[in-house]
Amino acid sequence: MLTGYRFEMIVGCMRSGKSSELIRRIERARLAYLPTIIFRPATDTRSKPNQIESRNGLASQAIVVENARDILKYSNHAVVIGMDECQFFSDDVPDVVLALLRQKKKIIACGLDLDYRGKPFGPIPGLLAIADRVDKLLAVCRKCGSDFACRTQRLVHSSEQILVGDAAYEARCLSCFEAPGEYQLQLDLLNQEEMTPVFPPLIDCEPENQGAFGEVLPLLNLNSL
Repeated sequence: MLTGYRFEMIVGCMRSGKSSELIRRIERARLAYLPTIIFRPATDTRSKPNQIESRNGLASQAIVVENARDILKYSNHAVVIGMDECQFFSDDVPDVVLALLRQKKKIIACGLDLDYRGKPFGPIPGLLAIADRVDKLLAVCRKCGSDFACRTQRLVHSSEQILVGDAAYEARCLSCFEAPGEYQLQLDLLNQEEMTPVFPPLIDCEPENQGAFGEVLPLLNLNSL
């Protein structure tokens, strides 16, 4: 029997354990004798054909699809559907998920929520908006060793949003993350801006009609007593 959350999203930076968690949850569904299937986009070429792999050695069979709508073609028999590396799917993947939910399916999906610039990645914001449950996983910062890495640092120069390959990236915490080029400049300018508090102008009135903080006090009409 299908119970619990209907659409679960697992997000985080690289090396935060997203694929491992996806495989773990799919395996639990299989232990409950629920028909399952996993999809991954053809853009992701790091894993072997027809499977997904985690960095800690877990693996599971998967179907590679060219676009998100292909998922509808191959998921008729499945009750629980896994989706890996969702940031690489086309922008219509939220519509595909909604169509699957209307078919009473359960979806467990994972992906990078931010790109190398620290900006929302592809269709992930749309998926997060319709998810019943969202888990954001953290990694270990490869620069300072903190346990709060939430950004994916690109180590090679390229203006392309998608650049496949583990050697080109590492996990960083927010303090160690360096946004590329113009984005880092924008952040630096924001940090340098002088934040001056703005208060409404005080009303010019007699001192006896002002409170301790400059507020205007009502005058007492003695004739009304």
